[in-house]
Amino acid sequence: MTYPKTVRLMFWALLCWIALAAPAAFADSHRNTRLTVSHPDSIRILQLTDLHYFSREPSTWDEFNARTSQQIRKLVELTKPDLVVITGDVWSENENGSGEDQLRYALSQFAALEVPWAFTWGNHDQVTDRARADALLENAPGSLYRGGNSGGHYTLDLVSPSGQLLWQLLFIDTGRDGLIGERRDWIRQLPPADVPRVAFFHIPLKQYAQIWEDGTASGIWGEPPCFEREDGGALEILLAAGVTACFCGHDHMNDYSGRVEGVELVYGRVSRTGGYGRDTFEKGGKLITLNSSRRTCSWVSVTPDGKTWHPEPGERQVMTETH
Repeated sequence: MTYPKTVRLMFWALLCWIALAAPAAFADSHRNTRLTVSHPDSIRILQLTDLHYFSREPSTWDEFNARTSQQIRKLVELTKPDLVVITGDVWSENENGSGEDQLRYALSQFAALEVPWAFTWGNHDQVTDRARADALLENAPGSLYRGGNSGGHYTLDLVSPSGQLLWQLLFIDTGRDGLIGERRDWIRQLPPADVPRVAFFHIPLKQYAQIWEDGTASGIWGEPPCFEREDGGALEILLAAGVTACFCGHDHMNDYSGRVEGVELVYGRVSRTGGYGRDTFEKGGKLITLNSSRRTCSWVSVTPDGKTWHPEPGERQVMTETH
């Protein structure tokens, strides 16, 4: 049976449209952007976490917001990063619909850093209109956020001045429940990468608790890890995706790390001034250094007075909150 020429042309046009549309849809579900770095063997990333603007009593907001912003500016001045990564809990819920205004305030503080920055959602980062918030984040000065059409998840390629892909960073929205469900599906569906990957998200994996309990981890423990509904299954998915290190926040009083199956699990140093655990250890950030030739990821905790810290192997401190 033969078909008229017009039908055959329509059929081939449909096939071509499908072939072109499928990659576009795939790319849109795995939103990606890139950042060119000047020194591939010394890529500097400053992780900030749990800023909690507008937390505690309203009478304290101006003071603590200003102090927190002053501290993160100082950290940027000290570390001179290529990229700032904020791993969630930037503002404090959405009481009376205030989340968007609090987000706008935070964006103004990030713009003042004058450094490219990326963001992952935390459980306290709540708004009335998520699509509007995504648009604000994507269009903010200095922003590399691309999670608007992909559930808050996206990737960032770090490339050399010649355009060579060096590393890929994953940014995952762990919501209120942790790295479960469609968040795992998003990781599974990522295209293969020939370079190492580093993941940033807010809520820790279950293995963060296990590495402290079994003595694998080194650093500071101040509270039980709160991995919410994550059951430990996400690590295998991250490992299969080529992730070599994970950086999270969420638990303000923890700053430790350990390896599981070759993946380093690292807590960020809480950055908020005046949050819970404020007298346990000084607030600051995590300076991460990526070496592209060696494919290594190293880090130190850094505080606004210029001090840096990395635990010695087997160094374990148990601390308790005083306020």
